[in-house]
Amino acid sequence: MNIAKAVSLGFALIGTSLAYGQSAATAAHADFEFRTIPIEGANSSVHSVTPYRLFDTLVVTVSDPVTCGQKPLQPAVTIEKNRVSLSYQLTAAVAIGKPCTVVSEFIVKNLPNQDLEVAFSGGQEPYVIATMRKCPFYNPKAHDLWECLAPG
Repeated sequence: MNIAKAVSLGFALIGTSLAYGQSAATAAHADFEFRTIPIEGANSSVHSVTPYRLFDTLVVTVSDPVTCGQKPLQPAVTIEKNRVSLSYQLTAAVAIGKPCTVVSEFIVKNLPNQDLEVAFSGGQEPYVIATMRKCPFYNPKAHDLWECLAPG
């Protein structure tokens, strides 16, 4: 009987250490994909950040007003406490350029189960914060309320 308890306790400790190791790795190294679509002739001066969450994946669509010809470089994702910060740098703007919009998409995977706010900054501008809420008409079968979140 004591051996069975010791073995089950050992498996429980191994499972706990693996879970903590996975959550620490997730916070340090967010797996993400980045895509971008330049749209010429769009004359918008408003940043739009639209996040959606399904299970452990966050998809954020960003509309960023730029000067035609500017391209995003060095996309980055950091997760600190309850904030997912998305950013990229922009190539230099042409002196007299037409306004354009860059629509980009960040797909961040392996997010922790917790409330998160989403922040975006393209270039040197301040972060734009987006809020999220439970998906309307969605009733999760599990107690995981982070299964589906939509823009707030």
